[in-house]
Amino acid sequence: MAVRQQPDSPLEPDWMPIQAKLEQNRSPASFAYKVRELLRRKALQPEAPEWRLITKLGAYAFLDKLQLPHARVYAVLDGIERLGDVELPDRFVLKPLHGDSAAGVMLLSRSDGGWVDELRGAWLSDDQLLESARKARRRRGFIDRWLIEQPLTSLDGQRVPDDFKLYAFQGEIALALQRRGWVDGERAGRYRWYDANWQPVVNTGKHADAVDDRLAPPRPDAAAALIDVAVHISRTVPFAFCRVDTYVTDHGVRVGEINSYVGAYDRFADEWDLRLGGMWELAELRVPDRWPLIPAAVVDGDYRAATM
Repeated sequence: MAVRQQPDSPLEPDWMPIQAKLEQNRSPASFAYKVRELLRRKALQPEAPEWRLITKLGAYAFLDKLQLPHARVYAVLDGIERLGDVELPDRFVLKPLHGDSAAGVMLLSRSDGGWVDELRGAWLSDDQLLESARKARRRRGFIDRWLIEQPLTSLDGQRVPDDFKLYAFQGEIALALQRRGWVDGERAGRYRWYDANWQPVVNTGKHADAVDDRLAPPRPDAAAALIDVAVHISRTVPFAFCRVDTYVTDHGVRVGEINSYVGAYDRFADEWDLRLGGMWELAELRVPDRWPLIPAAVVDGDYRAATM
């Protein structure tokens, strides 16, 4: 049997070990590939402490350690039936502790012996409020733990503020996604994309059918503050990529969530899929070895444990 001789050039790809092929001789990693890679790691190591940062209360505890502002936590309920056991403010947000996609979220204000859900424009009695929460839980199947927190208000004081989702790679901002979720009691789902300089991006491929050029970017001082906050957070988390969800409110910038991956991650156009994937791989070289640890008890509702 003939044995193939090694070529004269030691850099011929067929003779390079796989580790040496990572830069020049494989296709660039896509954003979708990197998200799937992270999700596989999360599935294999579900109890690793870094995942606590992407839970609602874990993110708040992390932000507290960084001295960054977020909505104030009023109470955590171990079951929606406990709602009547706490002293409720006249206006608050009720949301599932482990929910997603705004399922079960209500913005409630006291009115005529009951509550007005400001997101949907509906009046609810105490019993109707409980049944609405139960129905959301039956439909989506999330754990029966609930968060009561401070509502955030836009600069004009008239509506829920837009959500600005910043795609950050260890201090480098790639994109900002503006989302307006509710208009006149209806879920709107309007979007607009920007680059790191708040210049509109025509099409990333994601949310292409819901882009609304009428949405206005934040004013310059708020835009700079959003970038500063996202950069600071992204340099501190133990992830190459994070999406930082932020709001411009009548009390300044507030952080809503920190995520190490995003939904519909495979919807980006090829150009952006590869660009974001390349930024992810470069950012992996800058992930810090140490970061503020969050107690495990915080994730399931013991918010006080973060300060002990």
